[in-house]
Amino acid sequence: MRILSVIVAVSLLSIVIPANASDLRQVGMVNLPGAPGFGQLAFADGMLLLTHTGASAVDIFDPARRRVIAQINGLQSPRAIAVHENAGKVYIADHGSNSIVVVNVDGWKVIDSIALPGSPDAILLDSTGKMYWTDATAGTISLLDLHTKQDIAKLDLSGTPRNLAFDSARNLVYVTLQDQHQIVAVDPQLRLVNRFDVNGSQPTGLTYDPDTRELYVAVRSAVIGLNAGTGAEIDRVTAPAGVDSLWLDGDSQTLYAASEGSLLVMSVKGRLVLTDTITTEVKGHTVAYDADKQLVLLPGGREGKSKLQILRPMNINRQTGTAEETSAAVR
Repeated sequence: MRILSVIVAVSLLSIVIPANASDLRQVGMVNLPGAPGFGQLAFADGMLLLTHTGASAVDIFDPARRRVIAQINGLQSPRAIAVHENAGKVYIADHGSNSIVVVNVDGWKVIDSIALPGSPDAILLDSTGKMYWTDATAGTISLLDLHTKQDIAKLDLSGTPRNLAFDSARNLVYVTLQDQHQIVAVDPQLRLVNRFDVNGSQPTGLTYDPDTRELYVAVRSAVIGLNAGTGAEIDRVTAPAGVDSLWLDGDSQTLYAASEGSLLVMSVKGRLVLTDTITTEVKGHTVAYDADKQLVLLPGGREGKSKLQILRPMNINRQTGTAEETSAAVR
């Protein structure tokens, strides 16, 4: 009986994975032009688009060739990006010039600039040719008709708006109010539908999971999962101070969060659970996941220079506890 116990114990030890074994490995570090400082990230036509506030530009990065293939220059504090894939257009919220800059994906050239009566921060496209945009200084959200290039509605949010998320099932837009510790929900006519108090300071990053109908919000030292209908807290994960942007990969039900020098990896399968914390080689607050090429992309600063750190999920060998690169190739 004692011999059997020893054998079982040894067998169990052989499948234990070390606590520090991560399933993400760095596969690249790329220099980016210009000073560090990045805003929102998005994908268009297979390229990663980075609002590069430190360079007053938007970088067009090819994940396959691992280099910047184009740069949209002459911007004044670009903040956010919205992509209209069917139309082949990209919209950039240029805070400093009080405008929405329109870029054609074919050649990455500026084709239009829409003047606004305020400074845009976050933007969100709907399916009818309209755009929601926030002005953090004025504390407002407005609805812009892209056909007439005129605002058709405006709402005072009584707070400082930071990020937007869209619930297509309820046809609602959610907005984080950083200074009020709240999330508000508005309808397509910009009528206030709901206002939730968040148990955390300075809510910024926000994303919506249509599968679970949950909102995930980044607060100062945590990432919180909320019921999108009631605002009730469901789960939370402790995070480094300053956690900001979130990126949800719906296929794998994985949520990524970037903080200054850290990357949090969380599972949202059933509940919000931290699965990995990685100390990054760059310091930044934005992250993107390329589902096609299975790459995690982290822009930031390192030694005063702009860098893009590239990581790839690995398969963990459950017998040895070692990581092996996934079979997906970078095309």
